[in-house]
Parts: sequence; structure tokens; C-alpha cells
Amino acid sequence: MDKLQWFKFTPTDWVMGKIQRCPEITQARFMRLICLYWNKECVLSYEDAEIEIDKEHLDILVSKKIIKLDEDLLVIDFLNEQLENISETSEKRRKAVLQRWAKVKQKDTSVSKKDTSVLQNDTEKSREEKEKKREEKEKIESEFVLFWDKYNKKQDSKNCKQKFFKLSDNERSKIFEVLDNYILSTPDVKFRKNPLTWLNGSCWNDEIKTTTETKKVFNYNDVRGRLS
Repeated sequence: MDKLQWFKFTPTDWVMGKIQRCPEITQARFMRLICLYWNKECVLSYEDAEIEIDKEHLDILVSKKIIKLDEDLLVIDFLNEQLENISETSEKRRKAVLQRWAKVKQKDTSVSKKDTSVLQNDTEKSREEKEKKREEKEKIESEFVLFWDKYNKKQDSKNCKQKFFKLSDNERSKIFEVLDNYILSTPDVKFRKNPLTWLNGSCWNDEIKTTTETKKVFNYNDVRGRLS
């Protein structure tokens, strides 16, 4: 079947749909999932979906009946309906895809035990690396949001975010150790340095003048705990 170029997506259905009852991260993962599902011509196994968006989010979508399961295959009704409407032969094509999928599964079972072990190890390693990178990105994303809200001088967010992502763990840790005291020392936002200037200048290393009444000490591990 020719690669599908588009599918219809109604904002109203999204806003009013069950997906709004899911966490925001799950909503984002669902968007990735439906794109993959459509690109796979509406034939996607639970195992492949789990690799793509993780079991936790996949199970949430299943439990809320946003997606369904047919044995080991996913079913997303609104995309299936669109696929059937694209062409009168779509059902025949879907059966052909299912047949190809069955052949692939059969071929996989014919691989020697040694080769299977190697493939499983490589897949597991790749999955772990992918998961680690995703978790690290989400952690830094959450830390930047916290920094941006606390600093409260909304200028040049794109470059600020790029700079923040380039910082080391130790540098971000130091930022949250001194950020609240710096904010207390500059209660008038207009006298506060632009956030990009503050980050580029490593100003978290500068001396901050605070009074005994206003000085605060923050534990970075506590901040990370609230983000996790």
C-alpha cells in the first residue's frame, strides 16, 4: 500500500475526548502513537507500541478505552475508519498487511537461539539507552520550567532553554541552591538580570547579598524530588 500521507484530526474531539483525562505526558505519547499507527497502516503490535511510548502510558490509554487490543494488535477506531474510507480496497490491503505481519512473526521464530539472544540483547540495550535519554530530557525540561517560572523575567525563552540544556548536572544543581536567594535580593524584576545573561555569565557563582530575614537555603535534592 502506498504510504499514507495524512489523517484527519479534529481539535474538538481532542478537547472533549477521554484523552483529556490522561496526564499530559500520556497525551503527548498518544500523539506519537497515532502517528506511528497510521504510518504502519493501522497494524501495530502491543510490543512495538510499548517500545515506542512505554508500558505505563500504553496501559493508561487501554484502561480508558482510548485504544483497544485485538489479541496482540492495537486498534484505534477513528484511524481504522479513515483508512477504510480512503479506498474501496483498503480492507484487502489491510488483510495483506496482516498476512505480511504474520510472515514476519513466523520468520522471527525461525531464527536460531543464538541469533535470537543477540537480537534480544541489542534490542534491550537500545531500549534502555532510549529510555535513559528520554528520562534525562524530561528531567531537564521540568527543571527548566521550574527555573523559568521562579526567575519570572520572560525574555528570550528559546535561547535560555538551549543554554539550560547545555549545563552540567552540577551547574543546574548550583542554580537551584542560589536561585531563591537571588530572587529575594532582586524583588523588583526590572533590576533582575535578563535570564540568558544570568545563565551565560554563570551568575549563580556570584556573591548574593541578602539579609538574615530574607536568606534561604534550598536542598537541590528536594527540588528534584518535587520534579520526579
